[in-house]
Amino acid sequence: MASLRKHKGRYSARFYDSDRSPKRKEVALGTSRKSVAEPKLRRLEEAYARGDYDPWSGGWLMENETVSDAVDRFLEARERDGLQESTLDGYEYKLSNFVGHTPTGAMVRDVLPDHVHSYIHARVNEGQANEGEPSNATKRSRYRHVRAFFSWAVENELVDESPVDDVSKPRKEEKEKAFLKPDDIKRILRAVDAHREMREGEPGPTPRDMWLKEMIRVAVGTGLRRGELLNLRWGDVDLESGRLVVRNRDGFTAKNGRERTVPLRGDALETLREIHEARSPLDNDPVFIDANDDVPKPDRVSKRFKFYVRKAGLSDREELSFHSCRHTTGSWLSMQGVPLRVISEILGHSSTQVTEMYSHLSPEVMDRAMEETFGSS
Repeated sequence: MASLRKHKGRYSARFYDSDRSPKRKEVALGTSRKSVAEPKLRRLEEAYARGDYDPWSGGWLMENETVSDAVDRFLEARERDGLQESTLDGYEYKLSNFVGHTPTGAMVRDVLPDHVHSYIHARVNEGQANEGEPSNATKRSRYRHVRAFFSWAVENELVDESPVDDVSKPRKEEKEKAFLKPDDIKRILRAVDAHREMREGEPGPTPRDMWLKEMIRVAVGTGLRRGELLNLRWGDVDLESGRLVVRNRDGFTAKNGRERTVPLRGDALETLREIHEARSPLDNDPVFIDANDDVPKPDRVSKRFKFYVRKAGLSDREELSFHSCRHTTGSWLSMQGVPLRVISEILGHSSTQVTEMYSHLSPEVMDRAMEETFGSS
């Protein structure tokens, strides 16, 4: 009745009926994991056999459907909207866990605020040795994903009102974001070299993480996001004029959908020149590749960065992530007195309100500002 098909890393169900036009109809399953795709395919086949689902007529024909099936439809809709694969995977993970906090086979209209509250505050890694209380950030992320799902359900008339409306939103913890100091960066880069030297001659592969050092240096000097760095091509980089362009392309859309030009100066420019000279790449070649000439996976970038931050023994190592490189860019610019509007353009923020979180003024900067304004004549 239907077969499983994988294209560009994501699965879809292909239906066939010689009496329909077209004879084949393909439906995105919203996942890159076969273990998830197969049961989704079975549910669609069963629903098609019952007459509850028809891919040729827009999909589901029932007004009231199970939470699990509704989540599948939501993911399909988000994929059609062009959400990035990593974002889709995040929705899939969060909402699959949410389904587990609703009664088995529950219909969307049967979901109560208590079910939503139970999921938002559920302990992480339940039943495992590392079980613990969810962080405030985790609670807010769960809330945000479930709210988006039920907003969609209301728009599509699966429910009359969202049960999330009766659940208190977890409060945001106002704490200063960690950023790197120049010496911190040197220590992280030295840790990469030290770890390689330590492992040379020992059993097992020798770590070859030069690519990570290159990414860190460029990330700090440009403020590019992890995804923007991984999708950067040499045709986007102008070493002569000292600029790069963050471009939208197939499989990648810059946050807010905005392409932007970022100046290249100092260590970031020098790093890119060194890479280019060593490789002589084509315009369509990716800028950042690992020792196997592959573009590193996003999770690998984050995990290796965290590994070396801990190796470097930084005092705030648990608060630092690869995104801290971007936060460092904004913080350093702010500490030099660069206007928020300019920082916002460099970082590609939707507004200067977002940029305000990057304002970390040192006492020396504030002292100088007061002296220049109110100091003795």
